[in-house]
Amino acid sequence: MSESNNIHFYVIMSPNYALVASQLEPEAFGRHYATGSSRFYYGTVIFAEIDNTYRHDFFRIDELLKEVKPALDGTPKRTKFIATYRVLEHVDLAVFKNLYVTSVEGEVLTLEKAPYERKHKTGFVRTFQEICPFSAVVLSHMTPPEFGEYITDPDQPKGAPVVAFTQIDLDIDEFLGHIEANPFYHSPLPNVHPQKLRDQILEIKGNPNKRIKGASLDSAIDKLSFFRLRNGFWIASGGFEGEMLFYPIPDEATLEQKNYSFYKSVSG
Repeated sequence: MSESNNIHFYVIMSPNYALVASQLEPEAFGRHYATGSSRFYYGTVIFAEIDNTYRHDFFRIDELLKEVKPALDGTPKRTKFIATYRVLEHVDLAVFKNLYVTSVEGEVLTLEKAPYERKHKTGFVRTFQEICPFSAVVLSHMTPPEFGEYITDPDQPKGAPVVAFTQIDLDIDEFLGHIEANPFYHSPLPNVHPQKLRDQILEIKGNPNKRIKGASLDSAIDKLSFFRLRNGFWIASGGFEGEMLFYPIPDEATLEQKNYSFYKSVSG
């Protein structure tokens, strides 16, 4: 195997944003980053592998790859940071391979790309968790593809050229019913006061022309059960004329059957 084939490129989207070269396979890289790196904190790691032949003038790839070689004792080079700034927008969606979610315990879930064919009904307020380069939780009337197009629209002042996001499973009407009956009902979103969340929901529900309403600037990824993430992960690029990748999350029963170690690690 040639030296170049021995190197993997990973786009880390959470907890930090980076393009990293590594001699570790994806599962080993996820475990290392979640449990073996002194630079990381306690939480979930989300990253994707891209084609290792990819080059862009924004990145000093070939220059820095010279440092990606085993140690004298043969230990593979675990991480070599290529860039930590404006990474996602400089990576073509065509070179993305699988996406990986690593639990706190270092168990890795592999997600493959698939067409997004879900048909949506109108009249719903959905809850989106932006992952990279933003980390906000937002409420929106839009479907996931519409949200991806909107947030990557070049004319959108609160957007970015490429955005990764997921959807949080939140039954809006159920929450409003609970808090109407009990003003002290807990918030289903971490670090968002329930009364504030109620007001945010009522504001966007009362104005169908309002595209989005921010609920929190604080990411909820590490504070919610993995099973609260709905459908999967999206990476959108280029606005209404752009592209979108979708990585579906298996349902809970499938996850338990086919990846029990990961299932168990996120079921606590």
